[in-house]
Amino acid sequence: MTMYQVMDEENHCIATFHHFQEAMYTAQDFTLWDDEHYYHVEELDLAVA
Repeated sequence: MTMYQVMDEENHCIATFHHFQEAMYTAQDFTLWDDEHYYHVEELDLAVA
C-alpha cells in the first residue's frame, strides 16, 4: 500500500493521504498560504502482511 505524506522543509510530517493528487493539492495550498515555509510530498510504501 502506498501513502503520501505532506512534509515541510524540515521533513516534519504535516498530513498523510491515500491519494497522490490530494497530497499534492494540500502541499501546494500550504505553500501558498504560508510563504515562510515550503511543503512537498513524499511517497511512503507500507508493506502489507
